[in-house]
Amino acid sequence: MSATTNWEDSHPRFRVYLHGSGETTTHGWTDTYDITGADVLQVIDWAQRQAGESLTYAVALVYDDRAYEQLNPGCARGLVWLVGIDGNNNAIDPEDTQAMHRMVARRREPVGVPSADQMPPGVPDPYNDGTENR
Repeated sequence: MSATTNWEDSHPRFRVYLHGSGETTTHGWTDTYDITGADVLQVIDWAQRQAGESLTYAVALVYDDRAYEQLNPGCARGLVWLVGIDGNNNAIDPEDTQAMHRMVARRREPVGVPSADQMPPGVPDPYNDGTENR
């Protein structure tokens, strides 16, 4: 442990948001999936394969703040956005607008994930009916 680090979590929980969005927007229906037992590159790989060329996706780290839970029971869970943001967010901040544009652009230019970092076979693939190789 580093002198500047006081704790670590070697079993993170990630939340993937898949947005049934328009051609140039991230707004639309949303499905969410919590993923454990994987690292962030595997989660990005899985999210991209699900999104394909028709959906947008975002990935967040799920964070449970135990101290906040003691002060406000039931309100401790939050998200740290790692890739993208909530696609149904009303982007007022220019940074949010840019993030949404990048989410749409990833349909055409997905993030490159090396084969060693891809999600292993056998993981549920709900958006792939077997007709596409994602």
